Amino acid sequence: MKYLSRLGLATLILTMLSIVGCEKEKPTYEGKNFIHFAHTNHTFGILDSEEWFEIPVEASHAVEQNINIGVEVIFAESSAIEDKHFVMESHTLSLKPGKQSTMVRIKGIAESLTANNPVDIKLRLVVDDENIESKSSIETVVTLQQCCPFDINNFSGYAVLTSTWAVSYMNSDSRLVHTHVDENEDGVIVIEDMFYEDYDIRVKLHSDDRLNPLASLYGPQVLSDTGEAFGTIYGNGKLMVDSPMGSVSYYSTCENFLLLYSVMYVEEVGTVGEFLNILEWISDDEAERIMREGF
Repeated sequence: MKYLSRLGLATLILTMLSIVGCEKEKPTYEGKNFIHFAHTNHTFGILDSEEWFEIPVEASHAVEQNINIGVEVIFAESSAIEDKHFVMESHTLSLKPGKQSTMVRIKGIAESLTANNPVDIKLRLVVDDENIESKSSIETVVTLQQCCPFDINNFSGYAVLTSTWAVSYMNSDSRLVHTHVDENEDGVIVIEDMFYEDYDIRVKLHSDDRLNPLASLYGPQVLSDTGEAFGTIYGNGKLMVDSPMGSVSYYSTCENFLLLYSVMYVEEVGTVGEFLNILEWISDDEAERIMREGF
């Protein structure tokens, strides 16, 4: 019994030492705990009036006690109006003990936003002076940009094509074309007889980023034979088209247009040049009028 008591005492001592050792290994922080926005600016694409967006607010390290944070809108430096262009879930945040971050939640009012006219909100955190590292760290600018839902069928039908290629090589600037959705390739539209009969051109519409609706030619394609385009045969007789390096093509889901850069070339001969093409989708009635009366 005496042996067991000593063993029990020894085990208790070792356990206590282990606990003390663990406590000594807890991280400690030196210096002030600054509260700040994680980023100096944010841009949100607004599809509807129901989606909430989060703006991170961080501390230098986890707080030891509850910290209340105010969030104010600097109206003099904002083009957006609260409750007209946007709604904030709360103007008061709380950092709980042991936490290092929280969120400002905001949503845009889609009906008050218009395409190509983004609005800005200047926000400022209201905290004790001892928790402020600099004025810029407690301020952020939030940009609200109207976006329209992506529906590839909106890029099907009649469109007016205006092109620097047509100006340079076809003695015209605009032409009426017809497009359809490629049923075999996701996100691809087909411009039928884009410049020359029997030569359709495929374009990929990238819809993964609502704020950057980019487009590109769906790989190198034959635009025409050189005899029809230039009146003589060059190289293998095929005039090719592809997306040029360094140029960004894009489209608009709100206004139904496509701005497409292209480079024309003949393999083993050389590049003809880089050309700009703009497609604007129109109604069937407008297309019929153009067919009757011209541009």
